[in-house]
Amino acid sequence: MAANTVCIIGGGVAGVGLWWTLSQANQPGAEWDVTIIHDGAEFGGHALTVPVTHNGERTPVDTGVQFFVPMLYPNIDALLARPNIAERVPVAKFDELKVACGFPRLNGAPQNWGNFAAYQSGADFALYTAAMYRDAQRFQGVIDVALFEGMGAMTLAEYFAGLAVPYENQTDFLNYFLFPYLSIINGYGAALSDQVTFEDLVPLFANVPGKFPGLGSFTEPGSGYGRFLKGASSLVEALAAEAQQLKPAAAWMNSNVISVAAAPNLPGPVTVSWSSGEGPLMTRQFDKVVITTDILSAAKLLNNSANAALWNSLYSKYLDAKQWPLLPGKCYIHTDVNMLSPDLRQQQETLQFTAYYAPQSQPPYYTMFKTYTTYLQQNIHNTPGSQGLYLTMYGYIPDAKNGDVVPAPNTVLFEEEWQHGMWLPTFMLDAKRNLHMAQGKGVTRNYPGQLDTGIYFAGNNTTADSLEHAFISGEIIANYAFGAHYPLAGFNLRSALAFAMYELFYLEFMFPSSSVSTRLAHLGQGLLRA
Repeated sequence: MAANTVCIIGGGVAGVGLWWTLSQANQPGAEWDVTIIHDGAEFGGHALTVPVTHNGERTPVDTGVQFFVPMLYPNIDALLARPNIAERVPVAKFDELKVACGFPRLNGAPQNWGNFAAYQSGADFALYTAAMYRDAQRFQGVIDVALFEGMGAMTLAEYFAGLAVPYENQTDFLNYFLFPYLSIINGYGAALSDQVTFEDLVPLFANVPGKFPGLGSFTEPGSGYGRFLKGASSLVEALAAEAQQLKPAAAWMNSNVISVAAAPNLPGPVTVSWSSGEGPLMTRQFDKVVITTDILSAAKLLNNSANAALWNSLYSKYLDAKQWPLLPGKCYIHTDVNMLSPDLRQQQETLQFTAYYAPQSQPPYYTMFKTYTTYLQQNIHNTPGSQGLYLTMYGYIPDAKNGDVVPAPNTVLFEEEWQHGMWLPTFMLDAKRNLHMAQGKGVTRNYPGQLDTGIYFAGNNTTADSLEHAFISGEIIANYAFGAHYPLAGFNLRSALAFAMYELFYLEFMFPSSSVSTRLAHLGQGLLRA
């Protein structure tokens, strides 16, 4: 029987993970010829690792995924336990995540703090008072019991507005302690306390007795993290290497997709056009196409003259930018120490939230949108090559002409722009739950009114903004569009947790179901395969 053809657009962990799943034994991969198109020289996507030469050594600097948490990333944890992956992707524990926050001076006095002892006393750390410590401990206690108290759906803004007894320094605690953390997890530059719920924060902040003291603790360094010794891209590259060995694909690297168009009469072949540095414009037809870019980029690919009728009747309803409020962001790898706050040059932290260069005249005396976060590579890698090497992340596109603080041009080793959202699964939740109506018809399930376009969507916008959830999105499409079984099933706790996470995002986000019988049947099928 002649093989069917599928084009996977995007070489991040969603696209490569889908290819890898189809390549596994007892999967429908033998029925499909795979073409994967990626705009980079190496696979990685948001898990991009840039090898930087500095101080005579090469350091793998991650520009997206900095750390992973096995407890929160059970599918990544299960992948890393597979021998073929483990031998290619070395990892290490990272139990000293030190956070520092640097703010503009107030009446000439420094206003800073850190979640470790060295940055919690003295004239430079006036914010870390005994009262502020008590406020931090009070909030930590609330997070620890929030789910048991039925507060999971409550936003932080609602909680603080409804307190009968306010915190001792509530305004300062919010502006200088809580909001910087929210900015970091929400893509930098915004707190969004009116959207973040306790359910969102519990996995990051809650204390797990005997396990983690709080991954995002205000009072001590976070623990329970891991990092990829060769960078996050090493995992994506390992998946690609195994997939290529088991089920070779035509991989077009350094290539940019220009348009995607469904057949004029459905069902029918999908036309993809792309360019590469190896020759002229390529145009080919495929039985199925899976787009794993961010949703706004996917919309641009589909909004073309050859696809106009379908865009107007279908995709414009579900891919409109108003439903997907992504923002542009930028990062620099550089050697400019002046990007750190002048009052925080001790360089003992893992990362520094810097508001020093974003002053304003009214409380909180800094502009959240103009803040940025810098990762000090020397405290991540602990090598001579990483000394004096920094990664700075913005939740906007900075411009020195507008007064934005950016690294000096002669210190910049790499820079990149991207579209970003919040780390939290609840961000763009309605859009995520409605997107299934824009997905092509599935093998395992369908919805009334769906069209048989042969076009599908995966990637972190469809689930949550993390390596774990981007991978899950590819596995969900592997099952939905191709009939592939969940590939990490097994009789152990690690596999059970991984499958539970996969199942949650399958039936609550990407292909929602309110039917108890559907949920139980889906769960039962997964358990039987395990």
